[in-house]
Amino acid sequence: MRKIQIRGVGIYKDTNGVETFWRVRLGKKFTGGEVIKKVFASYQAAKEWVETQHAPKELHGTSYFDLTPTQIEEARNAFGRLEKLDATPKPTLTEALNYFFKHALPTGGTRTFEELAEEFLTSRKAMNCKHKTMVQYESYFSVLKEEYGKQRLHEIHRQDIEDWLAESAWAPRTRKNYLVTLTTFFNFAVEREYCGTNPAAVIPRPLLDDAPPGILTPAQAQTLIDAGMNCTPELVPGIVIGLFAGLRRSEICSLDWKEVDLAAKTIEVMATKAKTRQRRLVSIRDNLALWLAPFWQKEGPVAPNVDIFGERLRHLVRGREPQGNDPGRPPVAPEWPHNALRHSFGSYYYAKVKNENLTAAEMGNSPAMVFRHYRAVVKADQVELYWDIRPDAKAEGNIIPMPGQQRC
Repeated sequence: MRKIQIRGVGIYKDTNGVETFWRVRLGKKFTGGEVIKKVFASYQAAKEWVETQHAPKELHGTSYFDLTPTQIEEARNAFGRLEKLDATPKPTLTEALNYFFKHALPTGGTRTFEELAEEFLTSRKAMNCKHKTMVQYESYFSVLKEEYGKQRLHEIHRQDIEDWLAESAWAPRTRKNYLVTLTTFFNFAVEREYCGTNPAAVIPRPLLDDAPPGILTPAQAQTLIDAGMNCTPELVPGIVIGLFAGLRRSEICSLDWKEVDLAAKTIEVMATKAKTRQRRLVSIRDNLALWLAPFWQKEGPVAPNVDIFGERLRHLVRGREPQGNDPGRPPVAPEWPHNALRHSFGSYYYAKVKNENLTAAEMGNSPAMVFRHYRAVVKADQVELYWDIRPDAKAEGNIIPMPGQQRC
């Protein structure tokens, strides 16, 4: 049997007193680095193994020995597993490793849900998000942290979120709001490399019925103003600006009288107070000017803060229980529509001008949104009644008499 003669390689016969075996030594002159030793039962087996090492060494040089035999075997097994995957093309070992590091060992480090929630809220405050937006975020995260608080972000998957939403008894609108919040939150996490993908982004949003906006009839609008004049006159400027100028509640409650110009018949919604952060001028129509004139002053808040305004408005529209011989005051509407003041303006103004661009400019919305929500909501015979609501209005059908003396 021909002895193998390769520089740096030695094959030695040895015995333990019972059995004979062969030792192989790949020295530094062969490997270029660490010495590799193996034991074989026969010289033939030892020789064949040396030849399997010699051929790739001749091809790749000593870099072939950068991996230990154990590492080479592990790599061989990994390639075999990748080859069995039902995928075209098959991922490479590098691609598999990259995926692992991206999803299991995030570059930005690990964060729990509640840790990133605090980081997210801090970043939103630094971005100068509006107070209302921050309150909504804090409300959502107080619920979300009960479910995911201590869980690491990169371990939260799509199925976890879908199961959580499915177990809730929320209306579709609420589920959608939570899903939108989670999508924004995980986008923030991906940007900071705390997780590899956004598990909420691929979850379909609940489908919502496109119901028409809830509005007040002209009679209900007149009743609301009359009730305000009798019970809480400090609300009346805000009520009539909502009904006849269409400002959002947050815009009304941050409005100052110096931004209300009765001579020019405009209301300036400053960029810092607008939801869209864009300044706009809103027209004051004749009936609105008549309502505002008795209240107007050079400066000062037009309405109470948003929380007080909302609470007093709810009290006003619900009516009051009778006391003694006092028949009390009936509610303005059996069910108070959501955002009724602004929706009423949008519906009646669009019906008057029949132009979504003009309506959008007044409301600070997009023309497409105005056309989708406010078109064909109001009957033609109601339009003039609405815009004729004024302090001296006595037209039949405009006013619902209020029983008894109003004491609210």
